[in-house]
Amino acid sequence: MHKIKFNKYWFISGTIAFILIFAFLVFNIYERTLDDTKHNHQLQQLEMVKNAAKGIDYLIEHLYVDMKFFKMHPEIKESNLISSQSFFDFFLSTYEFSLVQTIFFMDQNAEIFYFAGDPFPEWVLPYSKPMIETLQSKAVNDYLISPVIRDESEEGNTELFFVMLSPILPDSDNVPVSEIEYMGYLVSFNILIDRFIKPLKLGTGDFAWVLDGTGKLIYHPKHEEMLFRSISDVSSNCKSCHSSFDIQRSMLNAGEPSISEYSIIGEEPPKVMAYYPLDIKNQRWILVISTFLTEVTASLREKFKLFFILGFVILGVIIFFSLLVYYMNSKRIRAEEAKRNLEQIQEFQEQLNQASKMASIGELADTLAHEINTPAGIIAAHADALILKNNHSKEIADTLNIIKRQTHRISEYTRSLLNYSQSMPFHPELIDMEELIYECVFLLDHRFRAKKIAVTKNIESKHQKVVADRRQMEQVFINLLNNAVAAIEIRGEITISLRKMPSHSTPGVDKDEEKVLISVEDNGIGIPEDQLNKIFNPFFSTKSKTEGTGLGLAIAKAITIRHKGKIEVISKEGSGTIFNILLPANTNGSNKEK
Repeated sequence: MHKIKFNKYWFISGTIAFILIFAFLVFNIYERTLDDTKHNHQLQQLEMVKNAAKGIDYLIEHLYVDMKFFKMHPEIKESNLISSQSFFDFFLSTYEFSLVQTIFFMDQNAEIFYFAGDPFPEWVLPYSKPMIETLQSKAVNDYLISPVIRDESEEGNTELFFVMLSPILPDSDNVPVSEIEYMGYLVSFNILIDRFIKPLKLGTGDFAWVLDGTGKLIYHPKHEEMLFRSISDVSSNCKSCHSSFDIQRSMLNAGEPSISEYSIIGEEPPKVMAYYPLDIKNQRWILVISTFLTEVTASLREKFKLFFILGFVILGVIIFFSLLVYYMNSKRIRAEEAKRNLEQIQEFQEQLNQASKMASIGELADTLAHEINTPAGIIAAHADALILKNNHSKEIADTLNIIKRQTHRISEYTRSLLNYSQSMPFHPELIDMEELIYECVFLLDHRFRAKKIAVTKNIESKHQKVVADRRQMEQVFINLLNNAVAAIEIRGEITISLRKMPSHSTPGVDKDEEKVLISVEDNGIGIPEDQLNKIFNPFFSTKSKTEGTGLGLAIAKAITIRHKGKIEVISKEGSGTIFNILLPANTNGSNKEK
């Protein structure tokens, strides 16, 4: 069950991670696509506002070329302006949309002495005087333009103009500055807006607006009430709509056209824009085209809605099938585990049955030993009686001795079998390990002879004695010898070694207790490496189910540990096995169980 839970947690974690990664990728793609769409829109805006700025610049330069043409006309140089009236009227009629409202001439005091076209408005005169002073200081054949202006005397007036003014320099250099006259145009700024600014639209949400070089708003299609308000003159009312004017200030200082994005306070969404600083002589106009960001991304968001829906449907289908596969797989795993548990229970039951059978066999061996010992003892007694008569031939005497020896052997065998099968409490005593080994070998002699196994006893420490429970240690050695016999097919070799391990001491540490090492080595099939750490587990056996219970080595280990000893195995598949048992060699009875 732990495996299923582990897999379940990993599945849930993997599913959550997949959903998060999927959502991250989808929204990342969405954000990147929005950024690309916004950037492409801004680049198109920039191209449009750049073309509009170039168109305005070209038109004003064209007006100045016409002005220079007028100034070169002989009648104008001779100040014979009245005769040029028809010429001026024709010139004005050639300008589409009444771009030039008035052609005027004034002296150095900004007084009009002639005009053609619409009457020259008096409110424009104050803007002309500073231009004349600047032109006088330059004394060149050039032109200046005024800021964009309007008649402030009329409330709600939306007619915007600007003035172009250029000196009429005489042919002689001796003419004083005070006698130089000036020619000018009163140009409709509204016409420039209609021709170049208002058409700047990529879509219904686009709108263009214009700042002058001082930060004054000179055109805005949505906020006419803000015209001629400057960003340098910010009131509390301005703060209610705009959090700051940093973007506008950066546009005034910009030397190159650029793109940007800005927001204002209120319900209006953020805007994307492109701007172009247009420098015409002494004036700077900042042409700007803006679009609500929602307008730019509206179509994209509609397309992505379907993409999101489709993506999450696919995600839902994947999760559904993943859950289905997980459910079917976990159901299969539970079925397989239940089957394994059932098989293990059956195996344990068989092992318990086998252990019960072995217990019954032990009881049967006990009864059988007693039943055999009685007639064997009678036979031995009669054989002794016949031998004592001493009136038999040598042949009969030899036969009687053979009978006596064999009945004695039967008695020894049944006695050992009886001792082995008896269930006795733990009772350690001083025993001779060499004698115990010989007794175990004698008990299993029939198995050795059946497989033609040579048993070698390598006893280095003769009559080595330890404090141990004889019956339990006998059980340990018989288990090890039985396993050695089972590991050998035929004509093998088993070596039993007994030696005393010398003690040693370390500075600062008490002297180690002496040990006795008993080794049982065979040249059988060996134990696979992956099973070496399992062989002492209860009910684990390398033998077939009909040959072993899987309890022998587990019991041997438990008995060894009970004797304060240690058992270990050294084996390699195909190269035999060595079992080493290390027991305390003390003989003072200190390890007796209380």
